[in-house]
Amino acid sequence: MNRQVIHTAANLVEVSYRPDLKAVYLKWFSEYDEGSRVKDAVLAALAWVRANNVEHWVADVSTSPRGLSQADYRWVSGDEFRSAIMQSPLRKFVLLPPSPESGQDDSWVAEWERNTLARFGDRVSAKVCKTVKDARDFLSG
Repeated sequence: MNRQVIHTAANLVEVSYRPDLKAVYLKWFSEYDEGSRVKDAVLAALAWVRANNVEHWVADVSTSPRGLSQADYRWVSGDEFRSAIMQSPLRKFVLLPPSPESGQDDSWVAEWERNTLARFGDRVSAKVCKTVKDARDFLSG
């Protein structure tokens, strides 16, 4: 797999561009952080998306044992994050959800597609995909 690393935060996330998916790919080793590393990673990904006119975003939390901190959840649910997405070329979002082996509570996954579509309107599509192949099929369609 050919990819370009955009940003890393040790034991938290690696952000890369995956040409095979035509997507910025956020591989979350854990989503939980007490500092600004989640926000820093997301903003780095968004800056790269804007600079390179990328339309696809994949959030891979499949192995992440912990979800976002309350502060980070508020930020990704807030106006700053929404505005940054709306000012980007992003059109398709994929979530690779926590696997049963991760131990993460995945009750939020059932609402993720609906919530994403509600927040960003008709300009985006969103899908929970079990595998990278499923993500590739959705992103290429």
